[in-house]
Amino acid sequence: MTLGLDLDFGRLPALERRERWPGTPREEAGAERAPGAKGGAEARLSGREMRIAAALAEAAMPPGRFLDGAGAATASRLAAWLGSIPPHLAQGVRAALWAIELAPLPFRLRPLSALPLEERMEVLRGFEQSRARTLRSLLRAALTPLRFVHYDRPEMFKHVGCRYELPMVRDEAPRWLAQVTDGREVEEDLELECEVLVIGTGAGGAAAAYELASRGHAVLMLEEGDFHRRSSFTGRPARAYREMYRDHGLDMTLGNVNIPVFAGRAVGGSTVINSGTCYRAPESTFASWRDGMGLPAEFSSGGLAPYYERVERMLQVAPADPLHLGAIGPIVRRGAERLGLRHGPLQRNAPDCDGQGICCFGCPTGAKRSTDVSYVPEALKRGAQLITAARVRTIDIVAGRARGATAVLGGDTRAGGHGGRAASGAARGPRLVVRAEAVVVAGGALMTPLLLRRSGACLSSGALGKNLSIHPASKVMALFDERIDQWQGIPQGYQIDHFADEGLMFEGGSLPFDVAALAVPWTGHRYTELMERYPHLATFGFMIKDTSRGEVRPGIGGTPLVLYTMNREDVARMQRGVELLCEVFLAAGARRVLPLVAGCDEVNGPADLERLKARQIQAGDLDVAAFHPLGTCRIGVDPRSSCLGPDHQAHDVAGLYVCDGSAIPSSLGVNPQMTIMAMSLRAAELLSERLSG
Repeated sequence: MTLGLDLDFGRLPALERRERWPGTPREEAGAERAPGAKGGAEARLSGREMRIAAALAEAAMPPGRFLDGAGAATASRLAAWLGSIPPHLAQGVRAALWAIELAPLPFRLRPLSALPLEERMEVLRGFEQSRARTLRSLLRAALTPLRFVHYDRPEMFKHVGCRYELPMVRDEAPRWLAQVTDGREVEEDLELECEVLVIGTGAGGAAAAYELASRGHAVLMLEEGDFHRRSSFTGRPARAYREMYRDHGLDMTLGNVNIPVFAGRAVGGSTVINSGTCYRAPESTFASWRDGMGLPAEFSSGGLAPYYERVERMLQVAPADPLHLGAIGPIVRRGAERLGLRHGPLQRNAPDCDGQGICCFGCPTGAKRSTDVSYVPEALKRGAQLITAARVRTIDIVAGRARGATAVLGGDTRAGGHGGRAASGAARGPRLVVRAEAVVVAGGALMTPLLLRRSGACLSSGALGKNLSIHPASKVMALFDERIDQWQGIPQGYQIDHFADEGLMFEGGSLPFDVAALAVPWTGHRYTELMERYPHLATFGFMIKDTSRGEVRPGIGGTPLVLYTMNREDVARMQRGVELLCEVFLAAGARRVLPLVAGCDEVNGPADLERLKARQIQAGDLDVAAFHPLGTCRIGVDPRSSCLGPDHQAHDVAGLYVCDGSAIPSSLGVNPQMTIMAMSLRAAELLSERLSG
């Protein structure tokens, strides 16, 4: 977790030994370890830290009428969870705990854990209402894992009438699975040869591998994550974050607002954990590429139409079934109609969806046509091979041409491991060397630039890792008299596209109970009261076509360091999105509307709405997330300002192609998976012609 704290992690143990506050027993010589916590010093909480966590949890999540309050048991669960994540992320959580602990000293003369419960609640309420972004970011960083472990329990779900998890199903064993090798089962170094090596199996890599295999090329796919079958998709976010999300879903941007940036880490990449939304990019976006960057005429709605059509056939794209929209679809329709806004079901890639509401944690029925059930199996049926748990260290470049790659199998590629030692050269696990005629990199906009930088590729322009766009997204919640049960139905099945030309898309966003618990930035009794009203809580979201740009650099342990500052134009667009959603919910008859903006807790009528509109919201006042990182290795015609040519081949390395979100030149304004797939099919077609010529 990137927290953006000016704390010296190395000083924390000394600080623990030196400090002694009123009512706080002196530490024992050895640090206390919570049940289930793992062995290194980074993966445990000291006795003092356990008390800090317990005191914070108790004040932030008090008991309600029927929901249990948090406390010492929550701290123990946190310590166990910290033992399951990479050490640098655990250290970030510890740093946040200490920062919250010490923050009251200047005005209370005591740390948080030494204050009476009511004073602790008052302090936390002050933090959550503060216009100081750092305080709210610290509170969020410390509370998010505490809430995660507190609510991830069957009894909490039972209290609000929700299903905790699905029964495990038996996996089928199709013939093409014989062409999949689990890198964890390989015990010795390997040397392999192929015609085209494809690194990554998400939207871009899987589509490219399929196209190349269909054209008769010998294709080997390498995937850092595992091949999760239906038995893995039990609907538990905790398991999905651990096994299918990059860095446990804890990567955040550094800038004027800390934004979680989510990406997949599995066969299927982010398509396994996305909502299944399928859009073609608008012609206005393509026109900006042609006019502003000189890209050829093929980059147009007409030029890419044949590729989009092929993607839509493969994914079986169709409007979301109204039978499975849940209660929120009709509510948004009601509000939008009363306001005269254009709206309707979203286009999705889930033809047999039955609305189980857990798209972002792996589709349990296989209805969502993510690449693990579409392009990857179809590539394997056409002769491609796949090795999972393969962390690629470098692209092997000989005389200016990509000739393969070197990878590590198993070991640091395990879910929860992040290759820190491998990234620094002390690799664990067998070594895999692949020789190839061409290499397609498709690791995503966060990881592809790190791999290319390690390999000495795409450096000539200075653009590698830059030009990052992320489609910043936010949400508004509302309480209704009627039951919503937002855990039932398609979580992102409805849209308001009335403001698409302004760079605003409104696209569902229902949340399971435990994820909703993380999304509410409140503390104390009102937080618990809201969570007890979860059956009546509705959530709807939006994203913007951002004009801000960020950068991806190498971070700790091989993870990406993401820098992103939201400009004033984008902040204003985000504020307009919040205001419009408040209007939609009010028009739909909401009892209470919760914009989740710092200093503006509720909008319950025209006067409240006018006060919100009159405010000049800052970036840090908003609750923002991002799901579509793009642009960090963009295509272009000028080698001085782009990394790749219009054919997706690197300007400075022959035979090296990039087919993922990093190649997209700019923010699209719509969900990108279809555009990534369409552009990758085109690039694979061009590569095939060169290999065959």
